[in-house]
Amino acid sequence: MSSRAPILIGERDDPHIAAVEDALIRCGNRPLIFDLESVMSDGLSLSDEGYAVKIDGAWRDLTDARFGWLRRLHRADWGLGIEAGSLRALELGTWYSAYSWLLDDSKVSWITSPVALRRAESKLWQWKAAVRLGIPYPRTLVTTSSEAVATSFSNEVIVKPLGTGQFIQDGETMTVYAESMLPTDIRLNALTAAPFIVQERIPAAKHLRVVTVGDRSWVATLDVDLTAPADWRRRSRNHSAFIEAPDASLIAPTGALTIASHLGLGYSSQDWIQTPDGEVFLLDVNPSGQWLFLPKQMGMAITDALAGLLVAGT
Repeated sequence: MSSRAPILIGERDDPHIAAVEDALIRCGNRPLIFDLESVMSDGLSLSDEGYAVKIDGAWRDLTDARFGWLRRLHRADWGLGIEAGSLRALELGTWYSAYSWLLDDSKVSWITSPVALRRAESKLWQWKAAVRLGIPYPRTLVTTSSEAVATSFSNEVIVKPLGTGQFIQDGETMTVYAESMLPTDIRLNALTAAPFIVQERIPAAKHLRVVTVGDRSWVATLDVDLTAPADWRRRSRNHSAFIEAPDASLIAPTGALTIASHLGLGYSSQDWIQTPDGEVFLLDVNPSGQWLFLPKQMGMAITDALAGLLVAGT
């Protein structure tokens, strides 16, 4: 294996990591793969001379410059259910500090840097970036006040979590999805527990999944029917119903590459909507979102584009 083998940060059983790994191997570049959980299991070492992690029983020096892709720092459920202030919480915090420093300060040229990824995961950063760049975005309020919602909106709104949207309840991992409701809905009284994002609900004729890799973009569309939930992920069949836009240049939101570049994202998976009148609005920018559920040829092209950026650094 080359000492400058590209790095993939993510779980080995993640199909997206596996797809990029396969593409790299076909190019003769077998990558190093690890994430926080594997490092916690095998070990790391930080010194004045450099940084190293243990992968498959062997220490790998990360001092040499190379290219890397950070799919995810750790699993989505990492740390969920751990009691704040407990010894285990202290241990996990210590591991995260050492691990994140290793990634931040290494000589790896990341497709998306860890700093940019963490910042771009913030929906507040996305919202303000879109406003500054003049990208169409739903009118937004972040609040703990149901009265503020009733005062600010007169028509249906979308309420979605400001944070990760996952929690543990009775031993099960639960997901908080975006929900539509009226501004006077009694459920909004629960906002006092934590701030949520409240947005005007814009009528959608299509959902657009826009994937960017470097300066390239791909667009897939999903038709919206009258019974569609506010969050398309809640309907399982939607994950196999997207179709590639026949002419991406006509339908791709021009702001997709703009906001990806502004946020420092070499890769992004974005959610947009198209109204019945043909207008497009940005809803969400995911700096490490999925793409393999999209049409096969489109997914393969995205995978190859990511691998191509990594091969360029070997």
